Amino acid sequence: MDYKKLISNRKSVRNYKKIALKNEDIKELEAYVNKAKRLISDIEVEAISMGNEVFSKLNGKVGYKGFMLDAPNYILLLSEKKDDYLKNAGYIGEGIVLKALDMEIGSCWVTFDDSILVKSSLGINSDKDVVAIIALGYDDNKTKVINLHKTGENMSKTKLDIVSDNTSERLGVEDIVYLNTWGNAATAEELENRALLNAFHYSRLAPSTLNRQPWRFILDDGVVVLTVREDDYTGSYEEEVDAGIVMLYFEAIVDSTLTDITWTLNAPEKKYNIPDNYEIIGYCNI
Repeated sequence: MDYKKLISNRKSVRNYKKIALKNEDIKELEAYVNKAKRLISDIEVEAISMGNEVFSKLNGKVGYKGFMLDAPNYILLLSEKKDDYLKNAGYIGEGIVLKALDMEIGSCWVTFDDSILVKSSLGINSDKDVVAIIALGYDDNKTKVINLHKTGENMSKTKLDIVSDNTSERLGVEDIVYLNTWGNAATAEELENRALLNAFHYSRLAPSTLNRQPWRFILDDGVVVLTVREDDYTGSYEEEVDAGIVMLYFEAIVDSTLTDITWTLNAPEKKYNIPDNYEIIGYCNI
């Protein structure tokens, strides 16, 4: 997959044509979940594909502020509960979103907060927790967000084109990446010299709850440390899923442009003067 292109054109689709996905497309998405790289390999995860009955059975029970997306198809991710399983769910779930986009299928994460309610409403008999509900279908509104930089433009200054289903501009690279310690802002030129400008540029386009962009990176020689802000606007589910998504974006670009990396999900020994309202999620070596 061309991750640069997919990330640049990714958007949340909220209006779908009344056309069900083809069976072969559903099987391809299910197969992707089974074979795709995961953030944590030893956590058991399964994907369940369902049709529009999900809307009728969950309408009024899930969705942001009670708004349930009416889509022709859905994929539900179920996971065993282990350390960092929600980060793993964010990583895998967003991989499904990008894979679907690569197949010209629109998608959107559906907000929920009660796995037991979802399973009972849909008749799912499993010991695993529902960790993601993703609506799928063909976009009924062709407006797209294009984030590709113009030739010769500094990526750190790139702004999103504002369209009907996008609500905010993104922070620049120089706002989210520090060198060696907290608060020492990296420049686009420094990141380009280290062949990491693309990775940070596309990572800043990662979706996050309420578009709050809670992540900050510290680049310390060959180590990249990810921190995420804790705040009162989101719960632990959203914070962990958002962290998994941004790790996928960074890893996908580095893997495709530089070298394969693996995230370690704990804090390195070195201290970086992180503020109290930020938490170190993990780090990787490049």
